[in-house]
Amino acid sequence: MSIITSNNQNKNEISSSIDTFFQRFNVSTIAKKSNAQKEKGVNFLVLFRYLVTTLFSNRSAFRDFQLHQEELGFSDKTFRNLLNNGKINWQRFLILLSKQVIAFIRPLTEKDRKEVFIVDDSMYERLNAKNVELCGWQYDHTDHKNKKGFRFLQLGWSDGNTFLPVAFSLLSASKKVREVEKIDHRTHAGRRKAQAQRKGTDVLIELLQAALKEGIQAKYVLFDSWFSSPKMFHALRGLNLHAVCMVKRSKKVYYRYHGEWVDVKTIFQIEKKRRGRSRYLLSVCVESELEGKILPIKLVYVRNRNKRNDYLVLATTDLSLNEDEIIQLYGKRWSIEVYFKICKQHLRLAKYQGLSYDGIFAHTITVAVSYLILAVQHREQADERTMGELFYLMIEELSDISFSEAIVQLLELFKEVFANEMILSEETLNNIMSQFIQKLPQSTQRQLKKVA
Repeated sequence: MSIITSNNQNKNEISSSIDTFFQRFNVSTIAKKSNAQKEKGVNFLVLFRYLVTTLFSNRSAFRDFQLHQEELGFSDKTFRNLLNNGKINWQRFLILLSKQVIAFIRPLTEKDRKEVFIVDDSMYERLNAKNVELCGWQYDHTDHKNKKGFRFLQLGWSDGNTFLPVAFSLLSASKKVREVEKIDHRTHAGRRKAQAQRKGTDVLIELLQAALKEGIQAKYVLFDSWFSSPKMFHALRGLNLHAVCMVKRSKKVYYRYHGEWVDVKTIFQIEKKRRGRSRYLLSVCVESELEGKILPIKLVYVRNRNKRNDYLVLATTDLSLNEDEIIQLYGKRWSIEVYFKICKQHLRLAKYQGLSYDGIFAHTITVAVSYLILAVQHREQADERTMGELFYLMIEELSDISFSEAIVQLLELFKEVFANEMILSEETLNNIMSQFIQKLPQSTQRQLKKVA
């Protein structure tokens, strides 16, 4: 009986935390702005709250419903209809909710803190999919295999301490398991499906435009080498954003250096490197040209201290940043890797078994909202400034990621450099994720451990 009591207590604490979050960040108002409301029947917030709650259990929503259907007061068809509702603008729902959470976090940091957008993608597997709408064959760069699923393209925001998911898209592939029926571009569902079939770089710009339109601000966009290209640099400057990224050591991409078009490898070979155990090997300014427009770019070559000929190349369009600032800024990108890992390992990201693209997209929204709840809890547990005005005046703000941390994480890449996708080692990711979970309330920690 003690175990049952403990389980019920944990579930009640989780439910209370979700209710508090919904009230605090005006989820009801956001739902109305996103067309997420019902004219009759069970209220939207009741259903959505239930779906979020089930993510903190070790059961699917359908299995949880079977166990508690008498006390819920609605049928399983009711919440399935909500997930498959193509009229809801889920992307705007998440952006507006993230904006509210950012408004809570921003006063806790000094004004000179550099806020950033972070972009990355991850494999969303549906291995046994036969009739999943828009599901396609994706190449998994980690396992070097083609798998059924989606390309999970995520846009996030960070102040260097807290990562928040802002917008995403589940991208399809040219070779699909099941073709989609005729798309009505006038509906939110149609626009989502059309976006899923566009190029990832184009979708990235669309996500940034949507976030900026709703008032979410940052100066820099961080991404890895898969997205870096002169065309992307020019597109970001068109949005008044600066890129801080890693570039490929490719001989197919050229920059103008001393009047000649050369690749990053050639620049490294012809330039004199810094001696000793300096933090970086080389720093040069080059130019990129697109449709007659010239864009200056700073390249920073970071050394592998364990292997003389190994190096990584970081790039930024903000020439006012010094080399240490570029390395430190890029270090903030790793928080999105932890987000992917927590979503997959603890928040049942790829466990939803629905066949419609709308349902899968809506389920991913519930996962993102669940992470927002965890991010707020983590910030409140770690940051004493959240406790009130007296603490705000007396306690120092949480520190930004340090330069030494950024260097250590950057050097982790050399373990798999240029052979696999640029990600941190499994051990490093687990350590960062464990530190995140340890700062959560005890009840939340217990529930997440059950799910894992």
